[in-house]
Amino acid sequence: MQFRREVVLPCSAREAFEWHAREGAFERLAPPWDRLEILSRSGNGIDEGSTIRLKLRKLGISKEWIAKISERLDGVYFKDIQVKGPFAKWEHTHSFEESGSSNAVLADEIEYALPGGPIGSWLGNDRVRSELERVFRYRHEITKSDLTLWDRYRNRKRLNILISGGHGFIGSRLSVFLRSQGHTVAVLSRTPKTGDVGWDPSSGSISRDQLEGFDAVIHLAGENLASGRWNAQRKERLWKSRVDGTKLLVQALGQVKRRPSAFISASGIGYYGDSGDHVARETEPLGEGFLAELCQAWESEALVLESYVENVIRLRTGVVLDARGGALAKMLLPFKLGLGGALGVGTQWMPWIALEDWIGSVYHLLMEEKTGPFNLVAPNPVTSREFARTLGAVLSRPAFMDVPAPVLRLVLGEFADEGLLSSCRAYPSALESSGYQFRHPDIGDALRITLGR
Repeated sequence: MQFRREVVLPCSAREAFEWHAREGAFERLAPPWDRLEILSRSGNGIDEGSTIRLKLRKLGISKEWIAKISERLDGVYFKDIQVKGPFAKWEHTHSFEESGSSNAVLADEIEYALPGGPIGSWLGNDRVRSELERVFRYRHEITKSDLTLWDRYRNRKRLNILISGGHGFIGSRLSVFLRSQGHTVAVLSRTPKTGDVGWDPSSGSISRDQLEGFDAVIHLAGENLASGRWNAQRKERLWKSRVDGTKLLVQALGQVKRRPSAFISASGIGYYGDSGDHVARETEPLGEGFLAELCQAWESEALVLESYVENVIRLRTGVVLDARGGALAKMLLPFKLGLGGALGVGTQWMPWIALEDWIGSVYHLLMEEKTGPFNLVAPNPVTSREFARTLGAVLSRPAFMDVPAPVLRLVLGEFADEGLLSSCRAYPSALESSGYQFRHPDIGDALRITLGR
């Protein structure tokens, strides 16, 4: 049996081939709805003979898949075959051909056979072909988008970038993207791996000598706001992980001989507090509450670097949507069971952004050398009830099991009021003015893409 799908890319065939060979490209192409874990690798990328060992989880069942690059012709094609996995046969050829003066055609062609012979094919082929169409539709969208960005900045210097929180849900995806764009990335981590920079905000230690030579620092580290019930001790930990951690990093960067040209620091739309139906643009004053105070102190520490760094960017981020983690991943099980619904009365505004737009926004602000605060939210906010209805519709499930506010307060304490029941109609005015164009401005489209629907 065969499957084939093509996409036109805004680059030459060789450039498209080389993008697939870069570090991070394989991870970029993994669909967010598939729980895929890389267990080991041997060889170098798509060099002939290289192998990759994966664990794929579906319906609670783990399957091992080992793939090997069996053939390669530079700039023209490469082929991977299944050594071990769920198929009786799998041969995937990625071919690249010129199309006009500035485009190329990528063709993915798969020859496969299902286990169980003719009966297995009769029972499973329709489902497999549907899944392949779903997967490669996503892969081709990512490939085209990433190569469009590569083409836009093809003549720009590749950067040496440090990311704190680079092993987390958002930071790890940003790191993979930056590597696939040809940049060098190191992670600032409490448990550093090879090539990382070590630090421990709780003890005030940081490897200052290793901070030399970075062109940009992206600071995302901070304890998860929603990982437990808020009390005095937990709020103190949240404060220290964000404010004290930022202060430690900023002071260390101020002492290096060659300082970065850009410092990008996380913040949140909690800066505006509970603003009801009022549209919160970047020029709005500080709101009220613990989250607002936390965001102000967080940003204030980052602004100290304005004396040393040319571009200081503050990311006031909303709810980042991706099936692999964060808020959406936690919601999926109850919604798939038909037990999802709005939070509280459901009329509060919920500022959100697709993960791909969050990554695209950060990259845009970095490469365009912007400075200042930016609301990283989609231009079309929705209420909690609208979000629940849309997610239910995308999953083909009812969504009327609302969660009463008292239950949320009992479980999450003060975070329920500030993080889930408060209303913030944030709008990305500064981001739009900077020239960024959203890929997924509509909540339904964003959910369908990340869930593969």
